Amino acid sequence: MEEIHSNTYKAHLATIQKASGTLETFLENIKQAPQVNFELLKKILDDNKDTEYGRKYGFDTIDSVQEYQRRVPVIVYDNIAEHLERMRDGEKNVLTAYQFDHMNTTSGTVGNPKLVPMTVEQQRIYTYYNHLIPQVVLNNNLPPRWMEGRAFCTTEGSYKRMPSGITVGCASSKMADYIKGGAATVDIILRTLYTSPVEATNPIMGDNNKYVHARFALMDGDITGIVTGFYSHLVLYFKYISDNWQLLIDDIEKGVISDEVNLTASVRESLMTKIAPMPERAAQLREIFKNGSDIKWVSKVWPKLLYISGVGADGFSMYDKIIKENYLEEGTVKHFYSGVVASEGLWSMTLEPDCPDSVLVPQSAFFEFLPVEADGDLSQIVTMDKVQKDHIYELIVTNLCGFYRYRTSDAVRVTGFVGTAPLIQFMYRVNKTINLVAEKTTEKALQWAVENACNQVGIDLSDFSVYADPSETPGQYVFLVEPRVPMPGYDMDILQKALTEFMYKANPSYERAILNKRLSPLKVHFMQPETSLLYRDMMTYKGASQSQLKPVHIISNELQRKFFFSLLDE
Repeated sequence: MEEIHSNTYKAHLATIQKASGTLETFLENIKQAPQVNFELLKKILDDNKDTEYGRKYGFDTIDSVQEYQRRVPVIVYDNIAEHLERMRDGEKNVLTAYQFDHMNTTSGTVGNPKLVPMTVEQQRIYTYYNHLIPQVVLNNNLPPRWMEGRAFCTTEGSYKRMPSGITVGCASSKMADYIKGGAATVDIILRTLYTSPVEATNPIMGDNNKYVHARFALMDGDITGIVTGFYSHLVLYFKYISDNWQLLIDDIEKGVISDEVNLTASVRESLMTKIAPMPERAAQLREIFKNGSDIKWVSKVWPKLLYISGVGADGFSMYDKIIKENYLEEGTVKHFYSGVVASEGLWSMTLEPDCPDSVLVPQSAFFEFLPVEADGDLSQIVTMDKVQKDHIYELIVTNLCGFYRYRTSDAVRVTGFVGTAPLIQFMYRVNKTINLVAEKTTEKALQWAVENACNQVGIDLSDFSVYADPSETPGQYVFLVEPRVPMPGYDMDILQKALTEFMYKANPSYERAILNKRLSPLKVHFMQPETSLLYRDMMTYKGASQSQLKPVHIISNELQRKFFFSLLDE
């Protein structure tokens, strides 16, 4: 273990030394962010002028932002879906001249998963701003000992290879493949910085990968960090450990993998070469869990833990709260909330801990901003130098993957500026709203109302979903609230009254619709505890990536409706 810690320290130190200059360049660039952003646009247009799309819109003769906006249309995914399918099948120079051998897929929580070329230029952005620079930020805000321990990393994903040779899957599933040396080299690199072995990064469908991540993390008592995609994903792992600590500790003690754990034979055989009996560690864990798992065990299991990194602010704040209130001793851990990152690109990054705001990265894409109050009027689009503090905009990007003036559906609030770069906070997905009678209730408004209502009436909230029921006349919001523990005999009228009160505050348009009888009063039901976790397990079994699965706060398809309504706790 001492050798692992020594190698971990050296690896972190080498990364920091490599990335320090990159951070300094970034800090210089955000002093003149609009100009840097325009220079990036010119480069993208010049590099891609001979593509099919570039020739169509005359990229070679565009010399200003105004000319770009006049000539090139604002698009949504469906406008270029056919182009991307051709690229997946191996056709070159369609949307982009940049090289790629992988296409990211989106989570598919709204509509079908989309295809996004992972170009060499995009890989570089992810590497710099999602790995290298964050290491420097950690080093600038944590005591030096953070480098001495590894991190518990929950990232995973799978992909499939198309006849063209191009692979298709989530971004995280492919990044490790860019490391030369094959699986053995990747395994050494991963286990130097993180606890999970290579078998956990690209899991086989149906395997219990939660066990693999949790087992290897529990084996190391000197972890200093946790790295996750979404905080909701981390809650899933903490819940798994809470429910299965006896099995996990028994296996750690004996150096075995229980027959109860569903793993492909080849994966089980490979994992067995990386474990050995650990009776001392097992004894430490048994002492911690001797009275059960209903304690703040994370801080005890990993007493050297200093930080958690992932998407935990804004729409994921309720999971952040669950982690802080149920698993961590207060004040022991700093939280480094990820910026706005998507399959289409990385838009912003954080520069300090415990802050939900992130700085727009002017080198990652050319940004335009559509005020949400413009209601789709594209004539009101502004560039970076024209955005105003406290205004909410939908991001429109020209990225490094062949998307030009692409509506992301990400609504962000400008909370300030660092240099001349906007400081932003993610608000909601423009295309994830309930809009039965033009009331436009956002996911963020729904979450605020549910959290405040549950807090007021003393319900320990685990998760929630909302279904906009158009079959009622008039339409109706149906709230499905998942408490952490069963609540038999609870008077639902109390929760319904509180929820109605906070919905009126969250969205006055909703209140007017109720008072004018254009909407029926809301209904509320309890879901059985762990319903949201069961949904994630079902989707994983169907082939979805755990790292991409987001909470279903707005039920948007028939599969989701049938699943969640079948598990009501009546």
